Amino acid sequence: MTRLTSLNPWLAAVAVALCVQFPAQAQERFTLSIPGVSDNRLFTSAAASDAPGCGGKNQSPALSWNAGPAGTQSYAIVMHDPDGQKGLGVDHWIHYGIKAGTRQIAAGVGAKSSLEGVGGTNSKGNTHYMGPCPPVGDSAHHYIIQIYALDLAPDALPAGLTRAELMEKIKGHVLRNSSAVRRYHR
Repeated sequence: MTRLTSLNPWLAAVAVALCVQFPAQAQERFTLSIPGVSDNRLFTSAAASDAPGCGGKNQSPALSWNAGPAGTQSYAIVMHDPDGQKGLGVDHWIHYGIKAGTRQIAAGVGAKSSLEGVGGTNSKGNTHYMGPCPPVGDSAHHYIIQIYALDLAPDALPAGLTRAELMEKIKGHVLRNSSAVRRYHR
């Protein structure tokens, strides 16, 4: 028997093992996306705030994600602008208590009370989506949208938490997180 022939069963076993390993690892990946848009792109004006002078429609972006890891009971979403308030940051959207079976949020529902889960308190004191409105002439601000897969039941947290309060409450309960980045300027 030649050396090449004796390696064939071994190579076949390695190939089968690799095929079994890679799909399992791919299923563990947890990703957030904004359908139809690549990361770090500019928000459209529709996503901007509808406050006077901001020129937008206050329409939250559509979001989609794949299933969280085993043990996920709920999701939390946070949209934060680290460039806002001259680098002190602005919280635009805090929402949590989203059921584990949910995989997407349609565009525009972040500003409505019909969105599944509960609203946290943003920097303006509201419990719904607040679109971007950076000062005219500033360079494009970055809007980091994060999703957290939590081992907490959807009703585990009280409504109205600020981003800081939410981060404190979910400490030790985050199974995975993912983020997408958008930019906006006027």
